[in-house]
Amino acid sequence: MTTKVKTVNRRGKSLVKKALVVKAKKNKITDKSKIKEANEKIKKDIETRNEKEESRNENQKTRNKKIEIKKEDKKYNLTIEVQDLLKAGCHLGHKVSKTNPKIKDYLFQARDGIQIFDLNKSYENLEKACNFIYNSKRNGKQIALIGTKRQAREVVRRVALDAGVAYVTDRWVGGTISNWDQIKKNIKKLNELVSGLAEGGKYSGESKRDLSNLNKEKARLEKMVGGLTKLEKLFDIVFVVDSGFEKTAVKEAGEGGLKVVAMVDSDSNPEKVDFPITVNDDNVKSITVIVEEIGRAIKAAGVK
Repeated sequence: MTTKVKTVNRRGKSLVKKALVVKAKKNKITDKSKIKEANEKIKKDIETRNEKEESRNENQKTRNKKIEIKKEDKKYNLTIEVQDLLKAGCHLGHKVSKTNPKIKDYLFQARDGIQIFDLNKSYENLEKACNFIYNSKRNGKQIALIGTKRQAREVVRRVALDAGVAYVTDRWVGGTISNWDQIKKNIKKLNELVSGLAEGGKYSGESKRDLSNLNKEKARLEKMVGGLTKLEKLFDIVFVVDSGFEKTAVKEAGEGGLKVVAMVDSDSNPEKVDFPITVNDDNVKSITVIVEEIGRAIKAAGVK
């Protein structure tokens, strides 16, 4: 179409000229069937894209998934009898006034104000715990023995070293499980200090003062992670002497998804652990007979 438009010439004089004006029209889909067809195409494209994304995610999960071949469970036969538990004083619990209501099913009766464990049930619990540990070890699971109370330290350390497993006997460091990455750094640092301070090591030329500081740091780390130095990954199972005394470790293990095997006395709740061994957990002889049997179950698995 044509229309009159105002303009000016080179000298600025106003002029009126006829000009052709073309109005562009936007392309719009006005046909309802075409609109529906376009929407269907968009919907189909989105579904196809989502299917491809899901397929990629599934393939990635398959690649990342570790295929675990579990060995068939075998029975571990205890090397001790109920009579051995009696001789070691495993039947003696705490005062009646300290009894935890949750443990009553494992008690025989009270004598002179002291709770007495039903040793037949204690023996069954020990058998279940040892079989679990034995078969778990056969399937490559890692176990750590924990006993930081005075009566347990020596035997826990001795049995752990003999069985070739990790142990904690000085102090349970909060975050050992939940903050494993930091624990690994401490283990690495300790191993470096041990090798560096050995005869001919990289610290052999340091001054007496520097060597003194390095040895102090080594001693500090040994108390924290000395029993964990051979671990390449976090352990899967913890065996605990006295679930009440080691309540922080028990709680942390439970929250971290680890299995807990523990000696549980009459003043503690057996439901807080996966495999309670209901016995006296204060007497050195009682602790020794249980920990040594746990050690034999680990060694019987024959897997390092």
